[in-house]
Amino acid sequence: MTRPKLLQFSFLPYTSLEKELKIGDVLFWPFYRKKDRYIKDVPIRNQIEKFLKQYVEHAKQKKSLEKITMVSYRSPNNLKPLSRKPAKEVKNIVTMLCFCTLVRNTRWRAFSSDDFQLIHQNFIPGDDGIAPSSGSWIQRQTGGLKIDEVVFITPFHICTGESIDFNEKILKALEKLQQDEDNSDFYRRIITALEWVAYAYTNVDNFNYFSRIVMMSTAFEILLDGFQGKFAFMGKVKNLTCNTLDDTPKKRATREISYQGKKAEKSFSYKEWWAYDFYELRNKIVHGEEINTKDAKNRKGEFHFQIAMLFFEECLKKILSDKGYYPYDDFRDGIIWAGIYDYI
Repeated sequence: MTRPKLLQFSFLPYTSLEKELKIGDVLFWPFYRKKDRYIKDVPIRNQIEKFLKQYVEHAKQKKSLEKITMVSYRSPNNLKPLSRKPAKEVKNIVTMLCFCTLVRNTRWRAFSSDDFQLIHQNFIPGDDGIAPSSGSWIQRQTGGLKIDEVVFITPFHICTGESIDFNEKILKALEKLQQDEDNSDFYRRIITALEWVAYAYTNVDNFNYFSRIVMMSTAFEILLDGFQGKFAFMGKVKNLTCNTLDDTPKKRATREISYQGKKAEKSFSYKEWWAYDFYELRNKIVHGEEINTKDAKNRKGEFHFQIAMLFFEECLKKILSDKGYYPYDDFRDGIIWAGIYDYI
């Protein structure tokens, strides 16, 4: 007997794009706007749509999601199951797009890494069976079901319907790096750092805020190619983020701190002091010291986690710029943060 032909399509159910976007060999495209043009085989197109209709906004209305983004490798007609290398490439590019969206978050319009859940759906043409699986470590799978018997309800902590807004300049730089085969080790380092940022931006309920600090500190360590201790971290942050305007006497502060085993007065720029405070908080967490809700913010009431993202973005741009991938502009790039201009 001939084995049934197994096909696969990949998609982001909770990511909405106004128009298609191509990054390297990966094409992101809005399913309902482009399906007739991109998937010519009508029975297969209808079967894919039948799967996607089961992704709904919430349990009460059971309204199907209207802005699902397809993720195609090389061609929308490529429905062959992805092998390990292409699957990794797709995942990395989704991570890039996720990061470039997170850096554009505002108080009024924000996304999380959960909004970029990538799903690979296997299917056999003409067969309406489905075996849902879930779990990143302990995987659960349920078989023997039909497509119309399964409903995938969008969790309330996930944003749907609103189109993402991403930093195109960073995304183009990351794409340029991704396509540079001569710098594969550097690319792997950058992608790994971005993955840790994505972990920090998990939005599920009861996710501990201070876990985000540890994850961001891990992302910094990978991005900055390692360092030992907070003073080394401060030095790297200074080299990548401080300019002559940031390091004037008016933008420096002196504190008495523990330095090389004894108390000493030290003078640093406000940006360096931010790095000091962030790493001190990280140390308190990983060393099991007592922390409270006040530790989550600085003296001005700003979340350390949000400020960390500003510094991470700036460090990334400078590192990419030094390698020739990002066209850094002193007038348009840089950290926009009130703490640069007044002591906190």
